Amino acid sequence: MSSYLVKVRKKMSIYAQRRVRGVFAGNYGSVFKGRSMDFDDLREYNYGDDVKDIDWNATARSRNIMVRRYIAIRKHNILIVADNSNAMAALAPSGETKADVAAFCAGTLAYIAQKHGDLVGLVAGNHESTMRFPLKEGTAYIENFLDKYYKSIKVESPAADMNAVLTYISKAFRERMFLIVITDSGSALKIDRSIIRKLGARHEQMFCIIEDAPLTSSFLHTKEARDIEKDLRIPRFLRSDRSLAKAETSYREAQRQVIKRTLRHYGIVTSFIDSNDHAIPRIIQMLEEQKNARR
Repeated sequence: MSSYLVKVRKKMSIYAQRRVRGVFAGNYGSVFKGRSMDFDDLREYNYGDDVKDIDWNATARSRNIMVRRYIAIRKHNILIVADNSNAMAALAPSGETKADVAAFCAGTLAYIAQKHGDLVGLVAGNHESTMRFPLKEGTAYIENFLDKYYKSIKVESPAADMNAVLTYISKAFRERMFLIVITDSGSALKIDRSIIRKLGARHEQMFCIIEDAPLTSSFLHTKEARDIEKDLRIPRFLRSDRSLAKAETSYREAQRQVIKRTLRHYGIVTSFIDSNDHAIPRIIQMLEEQKNARR
């Protein structure tokens, strides 16, 4: 597998040049009362300010007592929570595997977090097991967990169980985090609301939903197709049925609306991603919505 961070950097550069130059220029800084190594600006003294922060030179020039104000750059804890069940070995609407799209999304999010100096970790799981990579910094570390996550997804992998994975996180992590859940529609619909509510009391959450290829996709017309989870062959005549295509489109849209409505109820921003090409703009849009929601 080639480097996902290299893929992300290439696509990120193209997207920034064409669409939103400077969208990643922000930071997670915040002014606070206290001392820090990073000077921000000066303001007039208020009752209760530490006298050690008085800038005597500025005070002499302005004839008002001026104090230094400092800025603290806070590292956030970004935990990517990814589905590595057999369902992720299926195809996305673009013809790529959902595993490939999911790993690219994880790489994009990890890259953005790394550019801000945040700590990044990953927890991936299914019905039988959970793999954990703690919160750390470093390109090599991110590449390592992306590679292991991608390679853990196989047709013969266990079935999905995001409830078990999220329950594990609620018990195993005490620090506050941004949880970014990467899964598909089928798993998202089965997540217990009580778990979402419990995690929401401590952590902020976002969901990236990797979409499934429709049974009637044109690239499947001439190929053998099987349902990975149930191991059933899908007859060719069904894959070219127009009425089935229309019904499937309606069904998938209804699924999206249920997921959006459920997660919105808990203040969770959601993005539906169908390909690597569309991943970056949709993730950026999701992060912008999250930023505005927090305000």
